[in-house]
Amino acid sequence: MWLLLEGKLCQGHIYSMIRNLFDQYTQPENKITHALVSGLFEDPKLLKAFVKWVLGNSQNKLKLSIVEQRLPGESEIVEYESEKRGLPDAWIYDQNKMWSLIIECKISAPLKLDQLTRHYKTAFKRGFTDVTVLAIDVVRPNIKLPNWVKFISWSEIYAWLNSESKNSDWANKVARYLEIAEVRFTEDNYMKEGTLTTFTGIPFGENYPYNYLEAKRVLKLIMEELRGDQRLKSKLRVNCNAGGRSAITGKGQSGVWDYMPLQDAINVDSHTLYPHCTIAIRRDNVFVLVTMPHGIKSEFRKNLLNPDYESFEKMFSKIALGFEKICNKVDGAFPKVEVVQRHYKSQRSVPDIDGMLSYDLRTAFPSNNKKIKKQPIWHESAFELLKNKKGNTQLAIGIVFDYSTCNRLKSPKIVKTIADTWIACMPFIDSMLGKKV
Repeated sequence: MWLLLEGKLCQGHIYSMIRNLFDQYTQPENKITHALVSGLFEDPKLLKAFVKWVLGNSQNKLKLSIVEQRLPGESEIVEYESEKRGLPDAWIYDQNKMWSLIIECKISAPLKLDQLTRHYKTAFKRGFTDVTVLAIDVVRPNIKLPNWVKFISWSEIYAWLNSESKNSDWANKVARYLEIAEVRFTEDNYMKEGTLTTFTGIPFGENYPYNYLEAKRVLKLIMEELRGDQRLKSKLRVNCNAGGRSAITGKGQSGVWDYMPLQDAINVDSHTLYPHCTIAIRRDNVFVLVTMPHGIKSEFRKNLLNPDYESFEKMFSKIALGFEKICNKVDGAFPKVEVVQRHYKSQRSVPDIDGMLSYDLRTAFPSNNKKIKKQPIWHESAFELLKNKKGNTQLAIGIVFDYSTCNRLKSPKIVKTIADTWIACMPFIDSMLGKKV
């Protein structure tokens, strides 16, 4: 592979230098535009495929050229000069057939019709007669776009790049850079809505070690996907429109987590006062659970534990059946119950664990997995701990998906499995809220 870097022709594999290659600009929009344009410039087949994807088959016979931050025929200029002149971010054209696809990219600043119109008129002034303006942003603009404007989101471009990555090394490089950029922009609070990427699976495993920033990116995408699952709203009464944690923290810790509240908790000040659906992306696995937090209303705790252990056991047996169906279909998944007592040195500190009871739910109920021996005392002990709680004791039930054995994690299908897990916990939620189980 030959690559022009800072005016010098270099040979070799440049994946390790991808950040230097694509970070030549200062403005975030310019960085990701440069990544896209670089990939299209270096791979003519990818450029042709991009135009075909955006506009259709009618452009097959064009002889395509692409320039960035300048007009066709001009020499390259510095970044601040192009911004001062209000130039398009990129320009794909065929000089012989007077055809143009002009690209304007945004992330946080809104798309403006007058800017798009100015680009459109500039093309006609320079003699182009077949002109389309491609507007790219994280979310669709609120303004009505004329028929000569085509809108595509960054996440759609990311999905297209991934679909082309088998045939183009450059498509793969640009897609991976969008992941890097999304982590940076989110961490810097630059991108306040929308995403640059789409959820393609949880990548962690033996060949892809867990890291905090990537886990945050993946968690955000999963939560966006889950909010679109109407079963959570209709069956489980989850408030799909509500936000979860105000800030995803966990740098230097063992994982990151977020939650979705219930519709019944719409006027509740803190998530620790009401049961909620949680997903934790951890170093070795993903834990999908429903939590009864330590600060839950006393009536909810009483509903769960009264009148006796037999009622508690009967309710959990229904959950165990639901979990069994999921685990039978998904390798590397096992049901789990955790009772944790902890305290905090400060409001933002990592909790100190005073005690923990953690067990596979299949130890309490019959299971198809004959390797797991029935040992009901684990479940009985959980009931006693909750019945006689003296400290900040939390109960969580759910399914753990292990990176090393659960291939479903690498697929977008894991989102439906996460929702299925929460829905299987419905008897637990109904019991706490005093509804008939």
